[in-house]
Amino acid sequence: MASEMLQRDDLSVYVVAGVPKSFKKKLQKFVEKESKSDGDVMLLDEEMTDWVLARVQGEKRRSHEQTPASSALWRAYRALSAARYHLQDQPIEKEIRSLRDQIEELWRDTSPLHEVEEEEEELEEAS
Repeated sequence: MASEMLQRDDLSVYVVAGVPKSFKKKLQKFVEKESKSDGDVMLLDEEMTDWVLARVQGEKRRSHEQTPASSALWRAYRALSAARYHLQDQPIEKEIRSLRDQIEELWRDTSPLHEVEEEEEELEEAS
């Protein structure tokens, strides 16, 4: 469901602070009431929340959290996202979305940021 929601053309992102996680239920009811179609709400995981906040604050990843390859793949992902937006409702849009998803997977595989998380998970499982 989450990936389907993220592929919608009417997606908006809001940052809300100071509310408990239970706020999501109230927000979901409000969105369902106000939406013209099937609106939905998603609470981001901690990693994505940190990323969104960093983007909002204009921060960039520290040098140890990026490599030339991961930086290039991230730029390619952003370029394909922009192309998908400009070519929405055209047949080629599905191909661009597929390429973008492949680039995202490659970025995750090459990003040192994800390597640190995998190492932490392995240490937790071992203990």
